[in-house]
Amino acid sequence: MPKPAPRVLSLLSASTEIVSRLGCSHLLVGRSHGCDDPPLVTSLPITTAPKMDPNASSADIDDAVRAQSTTGGPIYKINSPLVRSLSPTVIITQRQCRVCAVTPEDVDSSLSSNPTVKMVTIMPVTLSDVLSDIETIASALGVPERGQRLVSSLRHRLAYVSSVVLSLPSPPRPKVMHVEWLSPLMGSGYWIAELVETAGCDMINGQVGGHSPVLKGANEMSDADIIILAPCGFGVERTRREMAELKLAEDEGWKQLKAVKNGMVFVADGNLFFNRSSCTVIETAEMVAEMAHPELAALWGHHGRHWVRMGELDSFCLREGASPVHKEIQLADKNEKDEGKDNNSNEAALTPTPPPPPSSFKTAIEFVQHQVELLRARKFVEAFEMNSDKNKARLGSAQKFEAIVNSNPSFAALADPSNPPCQYQSSCGEGETRTVQRADNSTENRQNPIASLPLLSEIRV
Repeated sequence: MPKPAPRVLSLLSASTEIVSRLGCSHLLVGRSHGCDDPPLVTSLPITTAPKMDPNASSADIDDAVRAQSTTGGPIYKINSPLVRSLSPTVIITQRQCRVCAVTPEDVDSSLSSNPTVKMVTIMPVTLSDVLSDIETIASALGVPERGQRLVSSLRHRLAYVSSVVLSLPSPPRPKVMHVEWLSPLMGSGYWIAELVETAGCDMINGQVGGHSPVLKGANEMSDADIIILAPCGFGVERTRREMAELKLAEDEGWKQLKAVKNGMVFVADGNLFFNRSSCTVIETAEMVAEMAHPELAALWGHHGRHWVRMGELDSFCLREGASPVHKEIQLADKNEKDEGKDNNSNEAALTPTPPPPPSSFKTAIEFVQHQVELLRARKFVEAFEMNSDKNKARLGSAQKFEAIVNSNPSFAALADPSNPPCQYQSSCGEGETRTVQRADNSTENRQNPIASLPLLSEIRV
């Protein structure tokens, strides 16, 4: 008797694209509110709703997300009854950014604990992660050979972009600034930095595998030869509206930027490309190459479709058939209780428990252990509060603390509740070697974590 085909619920726009590129769109039974490509998937039932309005201004969205993150509550509401009625056997989610999409913790426990449901969690930080996620999803769907074939094709396409750029005359490599958010101004990093390098450029205000830094002002973009405005989740038309509301073009600091003066500012689709960790990473590299090298301006056909020069922005956005700026998205009912929880438990979940005083710990190791336990429980607000005042000022907020943990493979592994916890048999000073007793009773020698983890380097004991 043949094995039943998987019933796939994708809660991330990138994974929905990947499923489709694997030729498995017919296996999808539901999607998130953000899954919009390919167009065929928009006919699927929507199982999530944001608690903040994605049509609000950049500043308002940032404030809402920070406020929601501080309370410790989820940013998205999952329609659990609908999900159960769809009977998925595979649920795909992510752990890279709780702002961008649903995380495993947001999934109703009655779903994630169902033994018949396979939870596939991806966490793309680098380009290698993005490509390996494709193979992970392919294996979960029972088509591993398709994943290998698709990744091989994508790698060949990336190599071709690199070879074309290398064939050009070799002037100094342009410095590229990718603006991932407009208010506050944020740089980039993650896999995007590698795509910029593939296009023969160097990224500023961002690094490979690093989280998106917040800039103090436009002056921090003064070294950029090229500025690419492609905010996360924003199409070209939405970015134009946001720039007008912020009066960016009227800002004196903006006017003085080298890239602005030289006409090297571009606006690109940050929704389908740049910030989406799917197969479209190839197009992102091609687009950067087209912008950065005049000889390649229209080689891959993205100019005038997915990116435009600043001087072309009005014509592109005011054309007949331009994409609407406003997204029709059903918001979560703020007054609706989460299923399976009463009001008292909700209030308790939204009120972080104050961390124990440093004096309650006998050693620095115990202090670190407790903070790690909070991280493993995804209690980032409480874990953030355990940092010293100097560390908290450097980190900025619990949300940024969470982003740093999730974007660093070592920290993310440390905070992953699925990994066996470490038990410290003896304490030691910085730089000394200790023995770690793992849950499987095996031992290994490691360096003292206090010396190796900068987030935990200032212990208040």
